[in-house]
Amino acid sequence: MKKLMLLYGIALLVSCGPKKEEKVKPQIFLEQKLSDFITSNPDWTKDEATEKETTEKFKHKLINLSNEAEFLKDMPLQVKEIKDTSINEIRTKIATFKAFGDTSRNAASLLNYMQLQITGIVSEAQANELVVDKKYTITGSLHKQGKRSDVKFIHVSDFRGYDLGKYTFLINGFKSL
Repeated sequence: MKKLMLLYGIALLVSCGPKKEEKVKPQIFLEQKLSDFITSNPDWTKDEATEKETTEKFKHKLINLSNEAEFLKDMPLQVKEIKDTSINEIRTKIATFKAFGDTSRNAASLLNYMQLQITGIVSEAQANELVVDKKYTITGSLHKQGKRSDVKFIHVSDFRGYDLGKYTFLINGFKSL
């Protein structure tokens, strides 16, 4: 009986011990594509030449992904600015959306290490509904593809991040988070 109690106590202690942080399974299109790219390029930062070559592949991959219908699907973005401007001499409204880090997400989530800027062409009615600093998911169609030079692998000290670039979309709709 004592041995059984001892085994039960050990099992209880082991099960209550410190837990390893589980790897986060990406749920969002861009997060999944970035995760796949990182997995298929494990030596990305092995040396300077490999990093440069892999980053160039990453740039091409991201620009091509911007043509995908699911590019913005479920991507959490925050409105940073809404302004009046002209596109091809037509007065219009622009909403600037950016990816953001969030302390309520699992710390290992790639979303916390992704930068993305969407310049959204919005209607007057949409502009009136959007709130600066509020978070949304958006849908839209690509108006202007980003530049490869804006896509970067960022590493400063121990921080590693991914700048996915800047793109212009005609915004079809949005949903508050």
